[in-house]
Amino acid sequence: MATNKNAKNASNKQGKNDNTQKQAQKTEDKAANLVKEDKKTPQSTEKNDKKTKKKSSEKGKKPNIFQQMVGFFKGVYRELKKVTWLTKEELLQRTGIVAGVVAIFTLLTWIVDTGLGGLATLFLKK
Repeated sequence: MATNKNAKNASNKQGKNDNTQKQAQKTEDKAANLVKEDKKTPQSTEKNDKKTKKKSSEKGKKPNIFQQMVGFFKGVYRELKKVTWLTKEELLQRTGIVAGVVAIFTLLTWIVDTGLGGLATLFLKK
């Protein structure tokens, strides 16, 4: 009976070691793949930079300042259409919350300032 337990324990330990070795090999493979990808990245960006330079030179001149301004304002208009605006009730509620928090902190600051001022006069009068 004791030999069966010892045999089971030995086989479990061997199985765990095999699993650990497999995991270590997988980790090494992943690390090797990441290194390969890192080496590929700068080459691909250099190629992309060359392509964009060719395209920009093929386009020719930039549009004049007025065309750029019109394009800018069209973009602003498109983005403002996407904004979710508050309703009047939500705006009033949130404004009230902000005003209340500001009033509370103003009151707390006044109390602390008055207390510290009183302490300062006590110490300075002596």
